[in-house]
Amino acid sequence: MSTKQKTVAVHAGSRLTGSKAVPVMPPIFPAAVNWFDSSDDLSDALDGKDYAYARISAPNAALLEEAVAALEGAEACVAYASGMAALRSLFDAQPWKAGDVLVMPTDGYGVTRALYKNLCARWGVELRPLDQMSPDAPARIREWRPRLVLAESISNPLLRVPDIRALAQACRDAGAVFAVDATFPSPFGQRALELGADYAVQSTSKWLNGHSDALGGTVSGSKARIDPLRSARILSGDVLGPFEAWLTLRGLRTLPVRMKAHNEHAAHVAKRLSDSPLLERVLYPGLASHPDHAVAARVLEGGFGPMVAFEIKGAGQKEGDRFLEALRVAKPGPSLGDVGTLVMHAASASARRMTPQERAQAGIRDSLIRVSVGLEDPDDVADDLLAAVAKGAGR
Repeated sequence: MSTKQKTVAVHAGSRLTGSKAVPVMPPIFPAAVNWFDSSDDLSDALDGKDYAYARISAPNAALLEEAVAALEGAEACVAYASGMAALRSLFDAQPWKAGDVLVMPTDGYGVTRALYKNLCARWGVELRPLDQMSPDAPARIREWRPRLVLAESISNPLLRVPDIRALAQACRDAGAVFAVDATFPSPFGQRALELGADYAVQSTSKWLNGHSDALGGTVSGSKARIDPLRSARILSGDVLGPFEAWLTLRGLRTLPVRMKAHNEHAAHVAKRLSDSPLLERVLYPGLASHPDHAVAARVLEGGFGPMVAFEIKGAGQKEGDRFLEALRVAKPGPSLGDVGTLVMHAASASARRMTPQERAQAGIRDSLIRVSVGLEDPDDVADDLLAAVAKGAGR
């Protein structure tokens, strides 16, 4: 992320139009309804030119959208009540016909897969999981000619890194809409639109908020692509509340500083873990042993991400539970993006809604642990993880 973008993170989304006073931090506007002296003014507001009703538009969400759009390098952004609502909006925006194809990563977030599997079944759409790191992935996209392709910048939970540029070109060739869930690296680590994506998706509950105190999601892209999503949100009601928008904007101000530290800490923890004889393998894009290390160096900025994953030798659900219970610094938690380190057993959390067959196809084993590395001293985190691994393994 450039110096200019760091400045954008601090100042974007600071000022509402129509006032000379600019609070250092925008206030919270909890009003769901506004009234006007003039019927013409009310009519203009209902057409989206001002704030009439919070389901249509609201000040705090608008400020957050402005800030996220600036960070993503996008013309426009629309905010939702959760990251899953944002992903649902992308499906609903497509003119589906029976027999159309939707492509998503084989090893992607299990809840996203469950959502799209349900929607595809309802609409007669074929869901095709694809190993998007495979050399023939672009060729499959060109062959299948899907309506929508979803990628993850860094996959959840195996931390694989696809070549977004190559996938984007394949989508253009196939006439497919290309959406990238860039939650794991955040806009600090990857601006997916600049790599060719049509949409960049964020679960703002994670790194943009950074403090585990507000749900939210955003979709960014060109104004032509975002305007229909904004209109559809008026009908769906998946709006982001003012308090959640305010908290997320508060967290976003420090995103570049936090992410720089998170990335550095994750790299240190990964290196420490890679020396342990109790681990089958350590998955971190910054390690030379990672299968996508070279691709990650091309498509990620500012480091190799804040997430680390590893497999405990000979571990299953029981050993995974013992490991989680032995943690003292890190905390067992089913999410990521907090200032503190959060750890989860992948098969029973992020991949919980996948069938055993789907997990096996994706390569998600019962021994897999995912770590969202926090801002604690990285050696304290590494020591804690290694001690818990030893206890979980009965050593």
